[in-house]
Amino acid sequence: MPEPNGPAAHCPCCQGKLRGGEKFCPACGAALEPAAQPPAQLEAAPHVLEQNARQEQVSRFEESWSELKLVAWLYGALLLASLVVGWAGRNDTTPWSDVGGGIAEVVIVFAFVAFRYRDIAPLLGVPQDGRRSALKLLFLSLAFMALMELYFYLLGKSGVRIIELTESYQAAGWGLGVMLLINSLIPAVTEELAFRGIIQATFERIVGIREAMLIQAALFSVVHLLPMMFPSHFLMGLMFGYLRLRTKSLYPGMALHGAWNALVVLQDVYFP
Repeated sequence: MPEPNGPAAHCPCCQGKLRGGEKFCPACGAALEPAAQPPAQLEAAPHVLEQNARQEQVSRFEESWSELKLVAWLYGALLLASLVVGWAGRNDTTPWSDVGGGIAEVVIVFAFVAFRYRDIAPLLGVPQDGRRSALKLLFLSLAFMALMELYFYLLGKSGVRIIELTESYQAAGWGLGVMLLINSLIPAVTEELAFRGIIQATFERIVGIREAMLIQAALFSVVHLLPMMFPSHFLMGLMFGYLRLRTKSLYPGMALHGAWNALVVLQDVYFP
């Protein structure tokens, strides 16, 4: 007489006899057939995956667009401040327009740094480079300054008038310390925070490291509003960006930036 639950079978694990219909072996407890997934879920899976992929793309686009808007606001504010200072300088023979521009730059940059401090904080640490690499970077920095000196020397010899940064300061009787503060220290700190900090870091996340280097250098050259400075300041942007990338710190770029600006000020004062 046949057994009530169908023909006998054997468990694949313990080889014990089974009756048809069991889901678990009564002897060893092994599962005899996998849990079946509902057909509706199997049919919906590709649609769900596609929808999740679209949502992820939209989320990434929205995040990138939000960061680009921040960079646009920062750069637009700096460019506007530069335009106002340039316009005011034409009608003002005193250094006060430069002072106002320096104050505006400090306020703008530090407001954005406070807003994006989490991105800037890792770049405010001690430079991460060995002593030998530091010596190489120092030699590279000195070679870079020599190259910039040659560029402006040839520019002057070609008949292009080089604007003296300290002309209005000396006419007003202002001291060397004030000249260095406004033309060397403040730009070195604020411009490195803005261009090699916020702008370069933002574009690295969006388009990659090389593209970010080129973009921040181009923006840095344009913000100075002097066509003759576009090539030199583009190279400066690349150099400062390289230092930040190599050392993972903004301080080496600030030091080189400030040293170059200080050299220009000293040459204006002592070797006009």
